[in-house]
Amino acid sequence: MLLALTVLLLAQAPQETATDALKLRDAQIRKALPPGSAADLTAAEKSKLEDVVTRIVDLNAMAVASLGKRYDGLTDAQKKKYQKAFGARFKHASLTQADFYRTTTITYGPEEKVGNDVTVATTLTSKGEPTPVVYTMRREASGWKMVDLTIDGVSTVDNYRSSFAKIMEKEGIDGLVRRLERDQEKS
Repeated sequence: MLLALTVLLLAQAPQETATDALKLRDAQIRKALPPGSAADLTAAEKSKLEDVVTRIVDLNAMAVASLGKRYDGLTDAQKKKYQKAFGARFKHASLTQADFYRTTTITYGPEEKVGNDVTVATTLTSKGEPTPVVYTMRREASGWKMVDLTIDGVSTVDNYRSSFAKIMEKEGIDGLVRRLERDQEKS
């Protein structure tokens, strides 16, 4: 009886939408931003902020999609090394955008179902300049996860895939991993 009641209550509970997940993420990022510039953050503050910014990002899905068919040709060791470098680079790159959250307002548009995913169109306005950003979200057991983000009509995953393909043609997966690690160290 208790199990049936629990199942009934869960079925009637409102489901979090992709937009709800993004709004919560935005609020968490703004709350986690310490005073001052992102350039002045301590290592602990940077790590905390990186985790908050990328908490709902499916870094593994983005890493796999960014290599496309090339991913299947990698060994397990290469996949692991690449995913680690991609995740670290993505987190670090996201941190460089932290100050952007201080001056940005976000307007959320309607959600649209696209295959197994849901897109959420938003407009980010900073200093009076609007920028269209579309989040591609996927419902997973742990909740909504971002699998792509399109800024001004340019998909992050497609952009990575194009850049990574050029690098892999010349330097292979080891060269790509070295570049991802080096880029993270430089910025």
